[in-house]
Amino acid sequence: MAKKLKGDQVLTGQLLREGDVVFYTEDGSWSPDLQNAKIATTAEQIDELDLLIAKAEETNLVIDIYPIVVKRDDAGKLVPDLIREKMRTTGPSIVYADF
Repeated sequence: MAKKLKGDQVLTGQLLREGDVVFYTEDGSWSPDLQNAKIATTAEQIDELDLLIAKAEETNLVIDIYPIVVKRDDAGKLVPDLIREKMRTTGPSIVYADF
């Protein structure tokens, strides 16, 4: 069952083979770009996330699927509401040196 979060939501997970963070899209595929994510804005759409999670988990393409709350920034772009999710979408916060 999807968490009962408050606000607009999207589904996120990680590609099983690559480990990349991805988002569920309108056409039922997965995209690494949050801007392509299917947004659940109504209570009914949010309830449907449970069904989408179960269906997506059956394919074993994406793992650790769960909903996150998103909002629009001043430029109108989707951004995660929580800092943990912001970090997942932007990648590592440190630069690795080549050795």
